[in-house]
Amino acid sequence: MTPGAKSPTMEGFRWTPRRMDPTHTGLPGDLWCVRDAFCALMGWAEGSADWNAFIEAPAPGDMDRLTDHLGLTWFDPDYGPHRAVREAALDHPGIACYNLQGWPVSHMVYEPYLRHLRGLPAAYAVFEPELFRVLVDMRQPPRDTTA
Repeated sequence: MTPGAKSPTMEGFRWTPRRMDPTHTGLPGDLWCVRDAFCALMGWAEGSADWNAFIEAPAPGDMDRLTDHLGLTWFDPDYGPHRAVREAALDHPGIACYNLQGWPVSHMVYEPYLRHLRGLPAAYAVFEPELFRVLVDMRQPPRDTTA
């Protein structure tokens, strides 16, 4: 982030009313992955105003609006024309977004170093997760590649 620049916040962001009941059973986790991933990326502490601004299992359409609101860059890891963005982002932290086959939801996970995606825990294997998007805050400095 440029010195003196104001960090993005959740201020002014409005969620779309939910269309699904966030009480799905059978999914691993607690349906707060969006909050957990975005707060980790942005450095927002648990209990902060930004952390409290999130809702459980937000509507899928809110993800593009939230990405824009926070000034994040995204790329599809398998789409050739996104190669330059992907290469520029590899040494940054980001958020990996996965489709879960057979479910109307996706799963997001914070990745501290995009060059080495950790993937999802084994409990998600049954859902055949497919990485479809990666979000990155290019304002954050790259991680030390020698660590």
